[in-house]
Amino acid sequence: MKTRIYKYDNVKALLIFLVVIGHMTTDYVSDSHLVRWITLWIYMFHMPAFIFISGLMHKQYITEEKASLGIKGETKLRWDKVWGLFFCGYGLKLFLQFTRTLMGQHPLWHTIAEPGIPWYLFVMAEYELLFYLMRRIDSKVKPWAVITGAFALSAVIGYFPVIGDTFCLSRMINFLPIYSIGYYLDMKTVLAFFEDARRKTVLAVGGWIVIIGTMLLCYFAKWGAYSWRKWFTGRRSYEFLTDFFSYAYKYGWCIRIAVWAFAILITIAIIAVIPDRNSGFITTIGSRTIQVYFWHRPLCYLFRNWMVLPKLVMLFGGTYDTALAGQAKGLAFGGSTLSMVAAFAVYCLIGALITAFFSLKIFEHPTKELMDLGRKLGDHMGNNKTAKNQKSA
Repeated sequence: MKTRIYKYDNVKALLIFLVVIGHMTTDYVSDSHLVRWITLWIYMFHMPAFIFISGLMHKQYITEEKASLGIKGETKLRWDKVWGLFFCGYGLKLFLQFTRTLMGQHPLWHTIAEPGIPWYLFVMAEYELLFYLMRRIDSKVKPWAVITGAFALSAVIGYFPVIGDTFCLSRMINFLPIYSIGYYLDMKTVLAFFEDARRKTVLAVGGWIVIIGTMLLCYFAKWGAYSWRKWFTGRRSYEFLTDFFSYAYKYGWCIRIAVWAFAILITIAIIAVIPDRNSGFITTIGSRTIQVYFWHRPLCYLFRNWMVLPKLVMLFGGTYDTALAGQAKGLAFGGSTLSMVAAFAVYCLIGALITAFFSLKIFEHPTKELMDLGRKLGDHMGNNKTAKNQKSA
């Protein structure tokens, strides 16, 4: 019987909240130091952490499937997940295209490339395919060798700008070492490590030190340090990054490894401080992240058009000069620091309410139907393959 692990759902609830906040704040990173450093901190780890957890869960359902087939059972390619994630990704592309068009933005359509947020769903489908192939050689290749190779590939791929956003290959390859680490770890073993009574307190204290320390690092960093966010997106070539870092091409390979090591450190810290208990609706949010991911972005577009954060700042006694918006260094917002902090706190509260709202069961549509469509197509492909095998036999 499949059981959910509360810690991972709670971690995912925090991460999807940070995804929402990150998309709500990116339009103001040139207008406020507060918004800028918090956004940088979020982007340093939130998607790598999601990908690590996804890798853990991939291995878990494989283990459960293998147990159901018997000790010598062999897992199948989960075409239901491949197609379901692909349909959700393309459904989100169409949904965002539609909402942007309604707002008069008329964005360019990318048929086989994806620079925007649907990338995560496409990459998860690609990992499903890739690690099915990897399972065919699991007995011949050690996990450490695969992980080392994934880091090497991630480090080198930045020298080939032609890879880019086509089929989300740049992100798929760049995040591969993080997914691989999650995949080759056992979910329950990881949980036992963090929840062991002898080390739980030490890990939690260490986790808070890392979290607070990295926040302070972002806070006291120079204004231009925000450009480091481009390293954490996983889609930029070293050639592109030389416009912001003169040494990017020469040292890109080792910076890439260091960036992912940094993201993994924060991910471990987050897992360490999140409790393994049923936290009610918070835990439920963590089990419904795909629907929040699907629905939230258009509302972020509207918040930008409605200038929600500037209006909140003015509500608390601050000012906002639209003529200076988007210019360095944080010139658009005026007034006391308290007005900015209070407005941003309310803005984050709104982000939490958005996350909770789109976690309601009613918003499981259309992702539920798209995943079901993937399952039906996967079953059809599986039945056809079985029929062919029987016929050839």
